[in-house]
Amino acid sequence: MIRLNGVQKSFGSEQLLKNITFSVEPGERISLLGPGGCGKTTILKIILGLLPPDAGSVELMGKDMVLMSSDTERRQVLRKVGMAFQQGALFDFMTVRENLFFAMEHMTDFSVQEMDRRVKDLLQAVKIGRTEHQFPFELSGGMQRRVGIVRALATDPVVAFFDEPTAGLDPVTSTIILNMIRDLAGKTSEKAMLVSTSNVEIAIRFADRVVIVHEGRVVADGPWRELLVSGPDWVKHFLSVRLIGLDEEYARELDLPGRFIDRYWHQGGTAP
Repeated sequence: MIRLNGVQKSFGSEQLLKNITFSVEPGERISLLGPGGCGKTTILKIILGLLPPDAGSVELMGKDMVLMSSDTERRQVLRKVGMAFQQGALFDFMTVRENLFFAMEHMTDFSVQEMDRRVKDLLQAVKIGRTEHQFPFELSGGMQRRVGIVRALATDPVVAFFDEPTAGLDPVTSTIILNMIRDLAGKTSEKAMLVSTSNVEIAIRFADRVVIVHEGRVVADGPWRELLVSGPDWVKHFLSVRLIGLDEEYARELDLPGRFIDRYWHQGGTAP
């Protein structure tokens, strides 16, 4: 579904991305994880063709997004993509319903009846069914984020991207939104999903596989449980320092590895 090989990107004299390489298969769910400012959003923009890389190749659903010269072909590819931006990116002058209809009208062949049904069903699924005729400024930040997620999935995309879907939200709302993404998008086994986040807890709860970016490079790619106990030193520290202070019962709910819990909860270990 997604394949990046040797992607590089500079802004002025600063090289932000250095040889970014990873792939996502059909039906796979991954977390793109790294500190703020490491280039995660830039990677998403390059995958979508919104930014050209300075070097490297980018394929989205088998199409070369770098060499593609036809705007018509690019639009056909992006019709199969759902994208939830960091701040929702809703049109302020449109109601919730109009925002969702706008996406479906331009990216699907759904009938008006199908669009109407999807709006009602999806808003009900994320517990904001009564917001259909409200404007974004009338909604809380968490509600706006839910509408953005619904818009990303309303078009029934083949690939869905979620850029920092819980940034700035309280833990309870973050949990609700993360569960909603998984519930709504997880019904289709062939749908590929990628969440970009700097929150380790969100990353490991969303996907078993994490692609970790640091200083413009992919420093780890694999199951987070393995990386947590046997990954490179920086990766182990980055993951563990955000988890060690948790309540032990909650740590077990997150399914942290038993030997990790034994070391840091029972033997008085410190972060690697």
